[in-house]
Amino acid sequence: MKYLSYFISEKTPLYGNGTGIQFVPDKEMIKGDNCNTTNLVFPNHSGTHIDFPYHFSLDGKTLNDYPASYWQFNHIDLIDLSSKVDDCQIIGPEIFSSLENSDADLLLIKTGYGTWRGTDRYTLTSPGLSANLAPFLRTNFPLLRCIGMDLISISSYCNREEGRKAHHAFLSPEEGEPILLIEDMKLDIDSPFDKVIVAPLLINNADGTPCTVMAYTEK
Repeated sequence: MKYLSYFISEKTPLYGNGTGIQFVPDKEMIKGDNCNTTNLVFPNHSGTHIDFPYHFSLDGKTLNDYPASYWQFNHIDLIDLSSKVDDCQIIGPEIFSSLENSDADLLLIKTGYGTWRGTDRYTLTSPGLSANLAPFLRTNFPLLRCIGMDLISISSYCNREEGRKAHHAFLSPEEGEPILLIEDMKLDIDSPFDKVIVAPLLINNADGTPCTVMAYTEK
């Protein structure tokens, strides 16, 4: 078993070098309290997190619309694009021609940019996904429900207009069955897994929420 998600901390990078994460001690035993507690403040799109359709569509689903059973994936495919993509590149369908598992319900996109997490290269100049990729994946992988990536967002900060189009293309129900996005994943892995469980933080009617992703190998 392996975590494919990061711990959230005050050093967690945010898109465009955003700010707003605070861990504030409440009760502290070192100060004479009976226990330790902490008040947490962070944007809902912090760390490894899921984007839901409502993030970019007023008619889109929120977290509440997805049952617990949705979050188990049994047909996982991995594409390794390490050293094949560059800063600010918009990744289109042509690079996915080698994928063959038409039964995939979860696609993991490893770009290698996780190596740069904590630097401007990760938050400001990482690649992004093309809006054209969404219809390509719907056509070729009809069972696909989620994609996950080691990018802080499918939207490259270098080309936010294309990023907005890509979010709409993947998430808006007007574009087809939504494909949910798991961004800022920890993909220091070499091969797919037999099963992946995604555990979203249950925030009521969330347009996005941090999640814990666990991968299992049955051997």
